[in-house]
Amino acid sequence: MKIIAFTGPGGAGKNTAAEGLSSCIWHTNEVAFATPLYEMAAVALGHTPEQINQLKQQGDKAIRALLEQLGDVVRKTIRPDFLIVRLIDTLRELEESQDTPELAVITDLRTEEEADWVRAMKGLVIHVSRPEGTSDSQHSTNRPITMEQGDGYLLNAGTIEDLRQEAVHVVSGWLAQQQGAPV
Repeated sequence: MKIIAFTGPGGAGKNTAAEGLSSCIWHTNEVAFATPLYEMAAVALGHTPEQINQLKQQGDKAIRALLEQLGDVVRKTIRPDFLIVRLIDTLRELEESQDTPELAVITDLRTEEEADWVRAMKGLVIHVSRPEGTSDSQHSTNRPITMEQGDGYLLNAGTIEDLRQEAVHVVSGWLAQQQGAPV
């Protein structure tokens, strides 16, 4: 199972790009570092994690701030790599399942530590940017991740379909490189 991780500010198009991969020829599974944060927020507010995600996707700034603050608390009080460890557990479960995906697609890479982990796992970090319409949050998890050699890049300046196709193109090229094929 290969790891693909999308990073960028809120609203850049990370989930949309990930959807492009799942609608392609690969067997994928979308996962998120922040899943435990959604679960905590859901319990605290009497919602489901899906409802919390929907509220965030609709631009609810209070939900976004709550998730950011929960992430800070978890990293400071439980352990700095708590979200990484939880994601590793999720990936291990996927590998042990009868339906192991070819690609584990992380939709919310937000910290340098998470990016370092993806790269150490020989995964691909894809930076997604958008000229306008992204979150104005000043939280540390909404700041750009350092671009390193081997990372991918997507400019979300066209249609949804353009972004999805470009994501497929970037991942196809990277997979070809991984297999030693000419790009």
